[in-house]
Amino acid sequence: MRSLFLRVFLTFWLVSALVLLSLAVITAATNARPLSHRWLMHSLDLYAKTAIDAYEEGGSKRLNEYLLDVKSDALTSAVLLVDDSDAAASPIPPGAVDLLARARSEKRSEYSFDSPWLGVVRQSHGNHVYFFIAQVPQVKMFGNYVDTEKGPFRTVFVLIISAALCGLLARSITKPIRSLQRTAMDIASGDLTARASPALAGRTDELASLAHDFDRMADRVQLLLEQQKLLLRDISHELRSPLARLTVSAELVQRGDLTAAARMQADIKTLETMISDLLTLARIDASDKHSRREPVHIGRLIQQIVKDASFEGAAEAKTVVQTGVFDRYISGDTGLLHSCIENVVRNALKHSPGTGVVEVNIADVSNFRGSMIAITTTDEGTGVPEEALEQIFDPFFRIASQNSHKQGGAGLGLSISKRIATLYGGTIAAQNLPGGGFQIQLRLPPANHSAGRD
Repeated sequence: MRSLFLRVFLTFWLVSALVLLSLAVITAATNARPLSHRWLMHSLDLYAKTAIDAYEEGGSKRLNEYLLDVKSDALTSAVLLVDDSDAAASPIPPGAVDLLARARSEKRSEYSFDSPWLGVVRQSHGNHVYFFIAQVPQVKMFGNYVDTEKGPFRTVFVLIISAALCGLLARSITKPIRSLQRTAMDIASGDLTARASPALAGRTDELASLAHDFDRMADRVQLLLEQQKLLLRDISHELRSPLARLTVSAELVQRGDLTAAARMQADIKTLETMISDLLTLARIDASDKHSRREPVHIGRLIQQIVKDASFEGAAEAKTVVQTGVFDRYISGDTGLLHSCIENVVRNALKHSPGTGVVEVNIADVSNFRGSMIAITTTDEGTGVPEEALEQIFDPFFRIASQNSHKQGGAGLGLSISKRIATLYGGTIAAQNLPGGGFQIQLRLPPANHSAGRD
C-alpha cells in the first residue's frame, strides 16, 4: 500500500473497530448478563416486599391496587401466593408453574432468564410463607445490541462515523506532508522561493515545526546558492583583469619591451594569491563540524606567524609583536587556523605605516557563548569607514581610498578568516580605535585540552 493516507486511515479505523468489537464481546460475556440478572433479582425482591406490606396492611383490595400499578408500570404480570393460596385471585403467569414448584421444593427464590424473564420470590413474614411470582419484559442490554431489528443499521452508522473521524485524522497528518512534498518538488524544479509554512498557517503542532525547519533549510540553501553565483561572478571579474594584463605584457615582451616582464610577475603573483585563496575556500567548504580536529597550540602557531610577518615587514621597518597569554589550545585544523590568523596579521602589516607596530594579543574572555580565546590584532593604519566595518569581511570587497584596509589585493583574505572562524564556532569583528589605528578581534572557543601539554 503506497498511500500514506490509506495506511493511516485504515490503521485508525481498524483499531477503532477492534476496540468496539472487543468492548461488545467483553461486555456481553462478563458484565451485561450478570448485571441484568442482579437487577432482576433485586427489583423483584423489592416488589415482593412492597406487595406483602400492601396485603398485610389492606388485604386483597390494597394488594390488587398495588399489582395493577406495577403491571402498568414495569411488570407484565404479578401474583402473590400466601401459604399456597392466591391472595389476589390472579392467574399464575404461563411458564411459572415449574418455577414455582422448584421454589417450593428448594425453599428459595427461583428465576428464569429465558424469554420472557420470570421470577418466584420466596419470603417468610411472620407465620406465613409468601411467593411473589412476576413476569418481566426482557431488558435490552448491550449484549443484545446486534440482535435487535435496528442493530445492523446502528452498526453501519457507527462504522460510518468512525470512518469519517479517522479520515479527518489521517488527512490532518498527511496534508502537511503533501505540502512539504510539493514544496520540495518546486525547489528541485528550480523555484528557490517556494516555502512550506504558508500552507500550514494556523497550525502549532510538530508538523508545523517541521515545515518551519524545512523553510529555514530552504532559506539557507537559497542563500548559499546565491552566494555561490555571486562568488563565481566576482571570481570571473577578478581573473579577467590580470589575465588581460598578462596578455598585453606577453605581446610587449615579444616585441622586445623587457620592462613589461616585471608587470607580468606582479600579475602572476596576484593570480597565484587568488588561486591559493580559492583553494582555501574550497577546503573550508569541504570541512564541517564533524571533520577531524586536533588540539592546536595557538601560542606557538601565532609565534610562527609573527616571526614570518616580522621578516616581511623588516624591509619597511615595520614591527610585529606578540603579547598576552601563550599556553592556549584551540581544536581544529592547523592549516585552516594558520590561514585564519595569518590573513588578519598580513592585512594589518600591509596597511600599517612605515616603522609602524602591529600587535597580536592572546587573551581569555567570556561572553554568552562561554569561555573564548580572543586573538586581537592592532595596527597603526588609517582604518576603514564606519559603514564598511562589516563589509570588509565580504569576498572581493574593496575600499577605494588610499592606504585603507581591504584596499587592493584579491579581496578574499578577511572573508576566509570569517568563514574559518564561523566554522569553528567563533566570531570576528573590526573596529577603528579612538586614538587612531585599526583593530580586528578573532574569538574562538578553547579546546578541551590540558594547557600544559607540549
